Amino acid sequence: MNKILMSFMVLAMLATTSFAQNVGGHLALNFGTTIGEDNEDVPWGLGVNAGVAAKFTLIPMLDLAPEIDFEMRRASDDDVTWTTMAINIPVLLRVNVMPQLFLEVGPTVAFLLSSEMETDVDELGGATVSMDLGSDEIDVLETFELGLAAGAGFTVMPKLDLNFRVAMGLTSLVSDDFGEAKNLQLQLGGTYWFL
Repeated sequence: MNKILMSFMVLAMLATTSFAQNVGGHLALNFGTTIGEDNEDVPWGLGVNAGVAAKFTLIPMLDLAPEIDFEMRRASDDDVTWTTMAINIPVLLRVNVMPQLFLEVGPTVAFLLSSEMETDVDELGGATVSMDLGSDEIDVLETFELGLAAGAGFTVMPKLDLNFRVAMGLTSLVSDDFGEAKNLQLQLGGTYWFL
């Protein structure tokens, strides 16, 4: 199923970029956690996302800027590390406030590929125990996430944009039986427009 999904997304992005005025590579660091009931003590962690972006000018002040990113999310403290891999697709409306300054907002959809939790167990002599939250035995992970992203950016060179975004999941990463854990990220990134 993941191969079919990946093939579909690659074809969709190729079709999209053939009509785009600009195509570029996107890279961002994300600082994230989860929010929701019983998530007060969930630590923040550093992750990364990378992918491709396109830009369509609708009117001079307004662009549509979709992306397809491979994303690694991480939350960790002294005891537990939770790592999730996802394909994230933000579709952002970009308002060009000034020639160099823009604001962006829009929905995101993510397809969660894997999620693993590692913890050190003192009773086992400090051994690390891993759990695949998406395995058939545990099956805690949801595979689809709907979210919202908003941010601001600055064009530092004609082909380079730097931006800051806040991304928040509107749906939970885990099934209802295990509570609520929605994604929350602060992202600092850039896009280099090579076409």
